[in-house]
Amino acid sequence: MKLLKNIILAISIFHIFPLWGTGGFFAQTPISLETAYEKALNNNLNVKSGQLRIDYQDKIKNSYAVIDPLNISGEIGQMNSAYVDNGISLNQTLRLPAFYKSQKQVLLEEWKNAALTLDVQKWQLKREIALIYNNLNYFDEKQKLLKKAQDIYSEYYKKSELRLKAGESNILEKTTAENYRSQAEIQTQSLLKDRDVALYQFNYLINDGEIYTNQKEDFYNMNLIFDENYAGNSLVLKQLEQQKNIENAKLEAEKKKLLPSFNVGIKSMTMRGNGADDKNYDGMHRFQSGVIGVGLPIFNTAQKSLIEGQKINQQIAENNYQLAVRNLKNQYAKTYGEYQKLKSEIEYYQTKGLKNAETIMFTANLLQKEGEINYLEYTMLLNQSLDIQNKYIDAHKLLNEKIIELNSLKSE
Repeated sequence: MKLLKNIILAISIFHIFPLWGTGGFFAQTPISLETAYEKALNNNLNVKSGQLRIDYQDKIKNSYAVIDPLNISGEIGQMNSAYVDNGISLNQTLRLPAFYKSQKQVLLEEWKNAALTLDVQKWQLKREIALIYNNLNYFDEKQKLLKKAQDIYSEYYKKSELRLKAGESNILEKTTAENYRSQAEIQTQSLLKDRDVALYQFNYLINDGEIYTNQKEDFYNMNLIFDENYAGNSLVLKQLEQQKNIENAKLEAEKKKLLPSFNVGIKSMTMRGNGADDKNYDGMHRFQSGVIGVGLPIFNTAQKSLIEGQKINQQIAENNYQLAVRNLKNQYAKTYGEYQKLKSEIEYYQTKGLKNAETIMFTANLLQKEGEINYLEYTMLLNQSLDIQNKYIDAHKLLNEKIIELNSLKSE
């Protein structure tokens, strides 16, 4: 029974975490950023929900033509004389065509808004995927540097161990080398866990059933599409403009509720006894009549308050639009300033920093081999060289994020 429980537990864990294994995900298929976009747009659940909202708005577009229910009523009693008669009547309330037209316009504007909302969702999804893709590339570059540090300190540890056995150094040098090597290993393990989290987020957005990873390219070659006369993201502004259209349509619809309504109907009843035409009726003959009436919204204080409130909604929509324009321009200018700052930093590393790092490492190895420096000076120089390379990778990650943000704000 204990063995059976263990087997069931193992099967359960496999079904709960089918993609997870020791050290990360199982088989991963490299995928380009553009292909990731395409798959996510086809499979992402948020995008599917957005499409369903469009379908819903499309289905209810004809609901503007809702007619009040037909009122059918019957009566029986002494309506015409002491004799008992019966009657039946049909009544229908109708609105003016302008009322139905205003309701139709509201539904049409809301359908347009659903389509624009889906476009904004797709835009946000592409931006999010690009940022995660950049993180995956960043983790790969960091892993390369940590592997380099591990190799350097592993080699240094071997040499220090031999030097200790030969009596040419003390235990402190060996311990220092081992400590730096262990730190690089711990950082690598932590980095791999962070990368697995990012990979999970990446595949969650794609939602394709397979496990994809980045193609490990273009980390240092991302291009910026700069717009000197940036006026705001057209997708966001179109949606806010559409919100203004919705509020305008709702205001017209509220106003049209003050229009009179019309009531038409017919009535049929029996009659017993002597009629106005001096004929005697036995209740088998039926008499018909028609009715037409007008409903005037005399008590319209409540409706007028709704109209005044809707005018405020109009102002809110207009204010939101103007605020979005200012915020987008401000965000673009701020992000571009941060981009320029990082670009200058990257240019320093590319022209001087990385060369200095190579020179420091080469010189440190040479001097250490020749016995010109002690282990403390040697490790200090190695760490300085590795730190320069590490800062270069970190700066490039941030630079790519700014490029993604700017290109995203620019996209239409």
